[in-house]
Amino acid sequence: MKQLYYAIQTILHGRGSNVTKVISLSLGLTIGILLFSQIAFELSYEKCYPEPERLVLARYAMTNMVTGDKMGDDGNNNYDETVMVPVAGALAENMPDQVESATAIYPNSPYRVYKEDKLLEDAKYIFVDTCFFCTLGIPVLKGNQQDLAIPKTVFVSEHFARETFGDEDPIGKTLTFDKQRELTIRGIYKDMPENSMFQHDFVSSIYYDGGYEGWGSWKGNDIYCAILRLHHASDVDEVNRNIQKVIEKYTPSKWDNWKCDYNVIPLLDRYTDHPDVKKRLIILGFLGFAIFFVAIMNYILISVASMSKRAKTVGVHKCSGAGTGNIFAMFLIETGIIVLISLFISFFLIFNARSLIEDLLSVQLSSLFTVETLWVPLLTIFVLFLVAGILPGRMFSRVPVTQVFRRYTDGKKGWKRSLLFIQFTGVAFVLGLLLVTLLQYSLLMNRDMGIKVPGLVEAETWLPTETVEHFKDEVRRQPMVEGVTVSNHSILGQYWTRGLMGEGGNRIATLNMNYCDYNYPMVAGITITEGTTFQKDDDVLVNEELVRLMKWTDGAIGKKVDGLGTGTIVGVFRNVRNEGFYSAQTPIALIGMRTANHTFNVRLKEPYDDNLKKLNSFVEKTFPTVSLHFESIDSMLRDGYKSVFRFRNSVWITSCFILLIVIMGLIGYVNDETQRRSKEIAIRKVNGAEASHILHLLILDILYVSIPSVLIGMAVSYFAGKAWLEQFAEKIDLSPLLFIGVGLIVMIIIVFCVMLRAWRIANENPVKSIKSE
Repeated sequence: MKQLYYAIQTILHGRGSNVTKVISLSLGLTIGILLFSQIAFELSYEKCYPEPERLVLARYAMTNMVTGDKMGDDGNNNYDETVMVPVAGALAENMPDQVESATAIYPNSPYRVYKEDKLLEDAKYIFVDTCFFCTLGIPVLKGNQQDLAIPKTVFVSEHFARETFGDEDPIGKTLTFDKQRELTIRGIYKDMPENSMFQHDFVSSIYYDGGYEGWGSWKGNDIYCAILRLHHASDVDEVNRNIQKVIEKYTPSKWDNWKCDYNVIPLLDRYTDHPDVKKRLIILGFLGFAIFFVAIMNYILISVASMSKRAKTVGVHKCSGAGTGNIFAMFLIETGIIVLISLFISFFLIFNARSLIEDLLSVQLSSLFTVETLWVPLLTIFVLFLVAGILPGRMFSRVPVTQVFRRYTDGKKGWKRSLLFIQFTGVAFVLGLLLVTLLQYSLLMNRDMGIKVPGLVEAETWLPTETVEHFKDEVRRQPMVEGVTVSNHSILGQYWTRGLMGEGGNRIATLNMNYCDYNYPMVAGITITEGTTFQKDDDVLVNEELVRLMKWTDGAIGKKVDGLGTGTIVGVFRNVRNEGFYSAQTPIALIGMRTANHTFNVRLKEPYDDNLKKLNSFVEKTFPTVSLHFESIDSMLRDGYKSVFRFRNSVWITSCFILLIVIMGLIGYVNDETQRRSKEIAIRKVNGAEASHILHLLILDILYVSIPSVLIGMAVSYFAGKAWLEQFAEKIDLSPLLFIGVGLIVMIIIVFCVMLRAWRIANENPVKSIKSE
């Protein structure tokens, strides 16, 4: 109890330094807990299912047998993780000794969901077959899962049922897709956490119109996920030995010099084995460790800096009978109290910034802090307490009584300089990484997309041809509209695809195709560099990349593209980055089609945001039975790069916090140094030293530590930023000059803080300092 009493009294008497400690630890804990919990959350992907090690995902690698080139959609151009819809059933039927059950999932969400006339904007759903729940092991709480064989059947999660229908029983109630297809709720299932590749508030039957949603078959449309539950996790090798033979029983695996090699991968490895995910998690770990460690080092620095003041108190305790263990325990209790206060402030910040944090991390806090992952923040707090308490505690408890009154810390700057070195390295690393993320995000948002983004808005739904013409006429007459056009695919994202065949009949790339109204290039702002726009149905426009791949040095006008019917090329347009800058530029063909009836693009006049609201209001009133809600292409681009935006913001917030922590530590260090060296400074001034000489002395002392530490931090941030940029096809040029500039800024901040805190002592009357001694 005595140690607790003395610890509390010490905290109350040292309010200034303890406030700095609390702020430092609170900021470090807040960011450290969030980042480490985010890493634990992502490492536990797909672990929410019973015996998840028995679940595997079917995929295939497409390889050119002549050149060895590979094509895929997994981010590394190696594997397609979606296959044809009958694959799951075929594998279960042909390998019963290894496969317990299998399910086909259509993960796309092409329709908007309505409850009566209310749009459920945030509703997530997937299309599944009758084996979905038993394969993944998701408990069905109400209803018969075999009802999913009935088209237009829906099973909803507990959370969705509660949020949408309140206390009412949702069984028998209806939802609609695009106000056109009525869905009947026939069951309820247990909520699933967010850390899964299949996020859904409800599932809908995959069966539709005599076939499957998405019109898949053995003949094509490989847009489905095939998940297998094996009898034993070790059966994965046997499945991989036989999967190719099974698939080849139903469909060829070779054509046009290309070969498809099928295999399965444990579902647990699918997310965490992705190179981009690994790099991002490593960088997040570095960020979390940097601010967490810097916060601890700052606490230790402030504690060590106070040694000259507190040594006398420790000596009094020892003279009064306190042993080394008593002094050590007192410092541990003091650290524990400060950590508890910091923890309370951290939880207060997290709770009150909940919506901001959830948007930043793209995960609910309830999912981030679960019983399974609660050990992460607890371990973070425990490590902070141990490191921050043990090191200063041991230093103070081991000071001999005979030396306490002889200014034990005089000249002992090794500890403080080492701690400053670590802090400067951390802040340089984080600010260097911040520079990379800021520049890359700016590049993504401002780089030419090949379309005129400002003022372009889009909405999607399938409509009858006569309704399309009526809709276009009504919208075109509105005063805020410059033009309206229709196509069969969104202007962003991968279009319908097929192989692009070279002159020798060999596949050379994946061709993106979109069927469009004749005025599509004009409304979208696509520049035609050769030829003209569409004049009739089946006219073809191709981009510059297609011309390059086909090696048409004599021009493309009048030529045909294999697989696009009888239409000829009438024009060439500048490359459009429909898949963004994550992927390399693809060949694109736009085909004229007056009866296109799915994606509606409207070119608005300024002010764009106000006119977008007016357009949606007009459409809702004029066409109440049509599900068309327009969004700006600019906002769609931001959504596409949301992971980059969030990562940038994570680095941004971490940078602000770590810089604040380091500045507090630096100011404390300078205060301690000026106080410790006040007599020396006074004597120098008496002997004729100017204030500038004193400042130069103190700044030089800091530069010895800061220059090498900032150089190391910049070097680490360079390699970390380079690794993060590898996920993009288009990226900034990492010039060393950029990092040199950041390093100079860090040095300027350090020197400014030193000058700010040392200015008073440098200009003070030396008589005062000598008197105080």
